[in-house]
Amino acid sequence: MSAGYDVVVVAGDRHASRPVLDESKAFLPLAGAPLLHHVLAAVERARATARVFVVGDARRIRASLEARSGPPHGLRPLVVLEQRDTLYQNLWVGFRASLGDVPQSAALDKPILVVPGDTPLVTAEEIDEFADGCDLARYDYCIGAATEETLGAFYPTADRPGIAMTYFDFRQARLRQNNLHLVKPLRFGNREYVERVYELRYQRQWRNVMTVALELWQHRDATARTVWSFARLHIPRLAAGVGLRDTPLVRAAVLDLTEAEAVMSSLMRTRFNTVVTGYGGCALDIDDAAAYEAIRVNFTDWRAHLARLAADRDRATPG
Repeated sequence: MSAGYDVVVVAGDRHASRPVLDESKAFLPLAGAPLLHHVLAAVERARATARVFVVGDARRIRASLEARSGPPHGLRPLVVLEQRDTLYQNLWVGFRASLGDVPQSAALDKPILVVPGDTPLVTAEEIDEFADGCDLARYDYCIGAATEETLGAFYPTADRPGIAMTYFDFRQARLRQNNLHLVKPLRFGNREYVERVYELRYQRQWRNVMTVALELWQHRDATARTVWSFARLHIPRLAAGVGLRDTPLVRAAVLDLTEAEAVMSSLMRTRFNTVVTGYGGCALDIDDAAAYEAIRVNFTDWRAHLARLAADRDRATPG
């Protein structure tokens, strides 16, 4: 069972964060509350969480919390911090605030749980499953992921909008990162690289793919193995576009997940691990107006689906 981790909820709206419908994503209305409130409600209900540090437009966040009529309910200590210009800076602001009087020797192994403020379908159960799967004795940076099978529940249907995902093929499964991170920031050697990856996160855009490949080649810690592994992540998707994804040659190029983790560990100068969860709600972030509309239309039904998954798992747990 995981410990209670301090949480940094990143809800900034500067630099690489894109507004949706001319509004900061954290304040988009959803089921009678700002979108951010649904995230905070899940975080405060999770067994794995302790204090919550929200980084964003501090004035607007405080005003929205003071005016709320629904969640969150104050189940966890909550601190609102003014945003800086980039995601990396916002993470650092939250981490530094979480340190308090922690001695320097202990700060080195201090972890924070990072949750984006634009993932309104995250649930306490998904956060707990992710945190329980993180082995911080062996790893310094754990990232969450969900399988194609799990995320199929949120696809478009004949009569309703949905969100179709882009995946990376691994020998174990087709995976998409689910936006949950548990990291020891002071054990993360290339912390500054996080911001650049975030800026180029839309990997279905081939221009971004090529930009990342070029920058990887020029990165001081990259090797030929790093670049070839990155290429192997995209070969199946490229091959799928011409109907060749299931050919023997393409299947042979698919990465093993443990190999990808080793490459990431070397590139980021940290001990990197992937934790696959079975819910998928946190993978549904608000990237654009179409994603917001799909979540708005399906919010009640998708939350009910996630609640059923949690109830099924609870019944299947002995004792």
